[in-house]
This record gives sequence, structure tokens and C-alpha cells, in this order.
Amino acid sequence: MKKLTLAISAIAAAFGAASAQADVSVSGSGSAAYIAPAGSSADSKLNVGQFVSFSMSTTTASGMTISGGMGLSKSVTKDAAPAVTGGQSLTFATGGATIVVGDVEAGDTPGSVGGAVGSAIGEQGAFNSKVEDGFADDDGLGISLSTAIGGSSLKVVYIGNDDTNAVGELNSSASGDDALTSASITVPMGAYTITAGVADSDTGESASGASVAAALGGGTLTVGYSNQTLVDTVSDATTSDLSADGDTTSMGATYAMSLDADTSITIGLQNRKDADDDSSSQFDASVSRSLGGGASVFLDIRSLTGDATVKGSAVAVGTSVSF
Repeated sequence: MKKLTLAISAIAAAFGAASAQADVSVSGSGSAAYIAPAGSSADSKLNVGQFVSFSMSTTTASGMTISGGMGLSKSVTKDAAPAVTGGQSLTFATGGATIVVGDVEAGDTPGSVGGAVGSAIGEQGAFNSKVEDGFADDDGLGISLSTAIGGSSLKVVYIGNDDTNAVGELNSSASGDDALTSASITVPMGAYTITAGVADSDTGESASGASVAAALGGGTLTVGYSNQTLVDTVSDATTSDLSADGDTTSMGATYAMSLDADTSITIGLQNRKDADDDSSSQFDASVSRSLGGGASVFLDIRSLTGDATVKGSAVAVGTSVSF
């Protein structure tokens, strides 16, 4: 990241506001990947995307840091013009606590573990599982709090309206303007780190789950279990595979380790089953090697079996760069 520090105070002084100071930083990333998607008739793809982020922050006289930002994104998920992202939240940090006001996201799949590949396969691998998980909507206008409690960390998210991100009524009675709440806590316990969470929505959907991480054989093993109680009538009929209310369960594990100072490998396995009795098994493997200067090359593999419209294996190889 190349940081541009602007002496706003020097400019503000000319207008009689010499006490104002702020930092503006610019960072970016880019990726290019060759993808062989799943499916017997799927054509291979070449995906290129870039992201530029503008971050702004200032510190008040009391020591509180206030920050925000926006970005320009050329997504690898679809062939479309670059879009403006962000600009819909402000972050306040003070005394070990961080508060975000605006567009926030609830943790609606606590304990879900097993994904190990990047967005190239995650978004363009052409997989289409019939297993439904996660709330119909998990973000919107609200507030989140993250804070440390001794050696533990706590995060609480409240969304007052999941149908809007920057401007809207809180606790609206309008159909589709639902409220969500989620909470998670991470606690170190000797050689283990335990994370547990819950979530609830006015739609009647709820979730709970937990994961445990531990050092093993030079790497880190994480195992997790998640349960989401989903409502069929809440889901978008054009995208949802769910046809009955009930529970989706997910069990998974990941193992991540460094082969040397520049090479890392992550392996993941996840099994899921929903209220329709559809089930799937997913295997991920990812290898990444740093080239220095913020650049790296990667190889991602995902295999999906079970109940799916499109299943099989997909491979992505490419490079990613942080500027």
C-alpha cells in the first residue's frame, strides 16, 4: 500500500481552521486468473479485476479516531463497467472499542468453516448447489460494536432495516424492512481458540454455531459447526433452492500452514444439508506463493459432490497484487 498523507491543517489554516488534521490513504489490488469451471460443457475463462480504495481518517481532541472511505471496483464476478463502492458507513474507534454506523453485515452463518479458495472459483467456478444456507438478507442500515474483553473479543451487530444501506427507517413496519441481530465472541482457552455466535431476524430466521482452532503439526486446524433455521417464503424464489422451512446444518474443517517463508497452503472440507434433505460435500485446496512487492501467484481447486445442479471440479490459476 502506498500512503498519501495530506496536511489538511495547512490548507484549513487559510480558512481559519488550523486545528483540523486528517489522513487520506490510497491502496489498491488487482488479479488475473485462468479458470476451468465445473460442468462438462463449461468453457474456460479469463478473469481480470482491480480495486482502488480511498480511506480517510481523523483523530479528535479526545483521541477518538473517525474513519470512512470509498472505492472503485472492477469485479471479477461479471463483465461490467467499474462501480463505486463504500461510502455508506462511518467508523468510530476509541478505548479499545470500534463502532461502525451505516451499512453493516450480520454474522448469519456462525461456525461455518471449510471454504479455502478465493473469489475466482468462488464466484466464477459455475457451481450451483441445491443446499440453501444463510439468511435471505444479512446486511443493511444499522450499527456494529467490536471490543476486547480481557483476552477475548466480542462483536455485536444490529440492523434496523435490511432493505436499505444508507438512508431509511429503523424498525419499519413495511414489508421486507426487517431487523436483524447477531453476536459472536472469540475466547482463547490454552492451546485452543473458540468462537461462538448467534443470529436472529424478524423474518423468523435464526442461526447458531461455533468453531475451534488449534495449532497442529506446524499449521492451524479449524473445525466448525453451524445451524441455520431458514424460512422458505422469505427467500427469493428466483435464486433459492429451498422449498420447505427448516434447518440447514454445516460441518467443516480447514487446515492452513506455511511450507516456507513465501509459500502457504490451505485445505478445506465442508458438508451441508438443508430442510429439503439436499446435501453436498465440498473440498477446497489453495496454494499461494509470494513473489515480493505485494505480488503472488496462486492455484485454487474446488470439488463439489452431492445434490447440485452443477457439480464437479474447477481449477483457477493466476496472480494477485496489492499496491
